[in-house]
Amino acid sequence: MESDLDNTVDEQAAAWFIRLRAANVSRQDEASFLQWLEQTDAHRKAFDEISALWGDADLLKGLTASAQKHGIAPRSDKKRFIRSKMSLALAACLVLTLAFSGQFRVLIKADYTSALGERKSVRLEDGSTVMLNTDSAVALSMDGTQRWVELLKGEAYFDVKPDPDRPFIVKADHSTTRVLGTHFIVDRNGDSDEIKVLSGRVEVSENGHWKDPVVLHDGQAVSVNSAALGQPEMLDSALSTSWVDGFLVFENETLESVVNQIRRYRSGMILFKDDSLRAMKINGRLSIRESGDMLKVLQKTLAVKMTYLTDWLVIVG
Repeated sequence: MESDLDNTVDEQAAAWFIRLRAANVSRQDEASFLQWLEQTDAHRKAFDEISALWGDADLLKGLTASAQKHGIAPRSDKKRFIRSKMSLALAACLVLTLAFSGQFRVLIKADYTSALGERKSVRLEDGSTVMLNTDSAVALSMDGTQRWVELLKGEAYFDVKPDPDRPFIVKADHSTTRVLGTHFIVDRNGDSDEIKVLSGRVEVSENGHWKDPVVLHDGQAVSVNSAALGQPEMLDSALSTSWVDGFLVFENETLESVVNQIRRYRSGMILFKDDSLRAMKINGRLSIRESGDMLKVLQKTLAVKMTYLTDWLVIVG
């Protein structure tokens, strides 16, 4: 196990990194940072690692050149670190605020939404059920000869009541899925839509063009992006579907795959400090109902170091 001192150095390095990227950083800020940096090799090593994680390795090089130019000598400055740590918290709040404002239009259009870390079940007027995964939203149109659901963001599980006279249609970002009665999942996953059939049969088209739809049966899935409609594949993992039952179930999955799923249920960022851990194969089950504790449970189970720089930023390794 790493010492508390090691964790404190990591926290200081992250706080300095956030402060030095601010628009109002001053020469005194740079001087105080360099004084901290030159106190021990551990400070320099920790800051190098944070810079590499954020893809900004040139930052340290530029500041070191400034130190040589101005002849700055090292000395301690605890008050400056306190202000830097406040900057870290403020930066985190700013990112979260911007993310929320970007979703405002979605929230206005939605009939039902789920919060981060929440699952919500909605029974529709036709007897069908929609279960929203974490941070998801849908809009409904149940009038007329077709039943329409638009997945505005996130992921949803559909348990559709059969009605031959009224097809059930789900529109997402790049795909349109048509069914009569079945159990399936639609996931707006970054730049693509993922459609997964747990039981039954669905037709999936690209952007609503039904000329050559892909037909999915029990246990099949397909990915659709802006360029193409993929080919059906068999679901070979429970990780992406077990959330319906309230868990993340993983068997011989990589740690990176499991962490990517956990990211969906919590705010903030999870970064890998040790890239070799990404491919580590693990087995287990995590309860979504305790989404805030999933990382801590995983840490105890695997004995993998996780440094909480704040609740918003966690470093693995």
